Amino acid sequence: MPYDSLGAVLVTIAFIVPGFILSSVLAFTFRRRSRTASELTFQFLALSCINHGFWSWLIVPMVSANWFARFPLQSGALCFVIVFVSPVVLGAAATALSRRERVQRLLAVLGFNVQRFIPTAWDFKFGGEIPSWVIVRLTDGSTVHGFWGNGSFAGDEPGERDLFVEAVFRPSDQGHWQPVFDTSGILIKASEIATIEFLRVDSMDGASS
Repeated sequence: MPYDSLGAVLVTIAFIVPGFILSSVLAFTFRRRSRTASELTFQFLALSCINHGFWSWLIVPMVSANWFARFPLQSGALCFVIVFVSPVVLGAAATALSRRERVQRLLAVLGFNVQRFIPTAWDFKFGGEIPSWVIVRLTDGSTVHGFWGNGSFAGDEPGERDLFVEAVFRPSDQGHWQPVFDTSGILIKASEIATIEFLRVDSMDGASS
């Protein structure tokens, strides 16, 4: 097949897409350090080569014997399995075998930390979904009291880690937190946040008393 625009697309699919899929599957379990576009491209190529390596015993005779012309439907189905299905299976297998030292070393070389590398304390804290009461102290000295639950959200963009707190409360003179009924949550810009204090739900039983 001549190396024209179609050939370039097929080569890209064959050597980038499997690595991208495998990388995405691994990212569900293992934190990945931030990388440049060129580093990610190299990572996808490396992962694709690993994927194709498991199928080399079949890819070589398939190409040399021109199976594409002789068995087009079967060859197409096999290519689909190699490019799209195999990376998912390999990613799941790597996750299951992640406690083995050799697998850990291989994943570390490819940029995945088996110890679940977490880049910032922000990612660590907001990576879970444990409900809690929060006291957000703002840069102007004021505070926001609220409830952090499933309806709240913390932005994960490095340049804009804003917060949406689903329920707002106002402390009373007796020390109890009274819900503010005329609001449906509050959005706090990242630049306005000084500190965030988290209180266990069971430690604030009388919040709305």
